[in-house]
Amino acid sequence: MEFERYYRESYKGVYNYIYARVLNRADTEDIVSEAYIKAAKSFDRFDPSRAAFGTWVTTIARNCMISRMRKGKQEVLAEDVSYDLDTVATSDEYTGLEGNNDAIMLVKLLKLISEEDREMVVLKYRDGLKNKEIAEILGINASTVGTRVQRALEKMRAAAERMQ
Repeated sequence: MEFERYYRESYKGVYNYIYARVLNRADTEDIVSEAYIKAAKSFDRFDPSRAAFGTWVTTIARNCMISRMRKGKQEVLAEDVSYDLDTVATSDEYTGLEGNNDAIMLVKLLKLISEEDREMVVLKYRDGLKNKEIAEILGINASTVGTRVQRALEKMRAAAERMQ
């Protein structure tokens, strides 16, 4: 079945995109599952000439995430908490990262920046988008993207230095 192939090809990217925003494995799995269910139900409306399947389902996942946050189903947003750098996350969030200290540090550092800034950093460095492309997706000015990404990286860099 064509949907199954698209699912297999896009799942990791969609999962990573949502995880980078919510930084919680259980919430990520719920959001991604909801997105793929919605995508399966409306698969007949998917038009590959308008967007790649991964882009289409990521948009659905992003909308599911936003809807979930608005309904208050996500208990705590990362930017709403003051983090102690030594105890930023629970062991549940590190499942699969054991022994990868760089990945664990990255998760800790991403938790220190706002959700919006985290999305920009992920779009820029994980997805390789240019500031102009990020600005179009988020509906903001490209120079604002550049400034916010730079400030987020500076905050993360300073925190990383304090952690060492």
